Amino acid sequence: MFRAIRCEQAVYGSFPFWSRGYAMLAASAGCPPDWREAMRNACQRFGERPAGVDRFRSRFVLPLGRSARMIVQVDSLARDDQGRPGALVFHALFVSPWSYRRAGASPWAFAPAFRTDWTAADQDAVLPQGSLKPERPAPEPEGPLDPRVEPIVEALNRRRRVVVQSPSPADELFQAVWRRLPGSTRRRTSVATWAFGNANQFDLVAMPRLGGLRPDGGELVLPMEAE
Repeated sequence: MFRAIRCEQAVYGSFPFWSRGYAMLAASAGCPPDWREAMRNACQRFGERPAGVDRFRSRFVLPLGRSARMIVQVDSLARDDQGRPGALVFHALFVSPWSYRRAGASPWAFAPAFRTDWTAADQDAVLPQGSLKPERPAPEPEGPLDPRVEPIVEALNRRRRVVVQSPSPADELFQAVWRRLPGSTRRRTSVATWAFGNANQFDLVAMPRLGGLRPDGGELVLPMEAE
């Protein structure tokens, strides 16, 4: 059984109850300034929301040097400070590399610790240090394996970056990939189940559009799955 692990946390986004645009809402006391700055930079590099994208929820993981792993849930549940829909909210958890390893090096294991109900009462608040028992991996669903899984696994094991075009967050596909990766690859792989660009240079990322992508020749780029 997974043991509880501790994490620091911070929240960044645009909210209807203030007039700061995109900014840091709140953080825990143990979240140092360099982690907050790294989170702010990663969120700003998430990309511009394309037209026609509905509400969604995705997650991404990035290393913060050797000191921590940052696991971020992205929600499009808010209106911005001018009442416009589609503003993004980023809730980040910061854990040690050892804690991330104990959780199976899986962004999905941290689902119980994420929140979406941010209010004016949280503005500039000191959030508590988190403590959670990571969720167990989802079982393998029945049915044929997505033909994209094995090429992605092979590419990541060879340290090739993978970009997948997807109309929505690719959690199901990426979890199937994760189940087949050795622990060493999972621990070093940065992943985003959905982002609007790859300025963060994720090792594995799903994107709704590939038009702005500039492949470097070493990437595996998979277009939208044919229906």
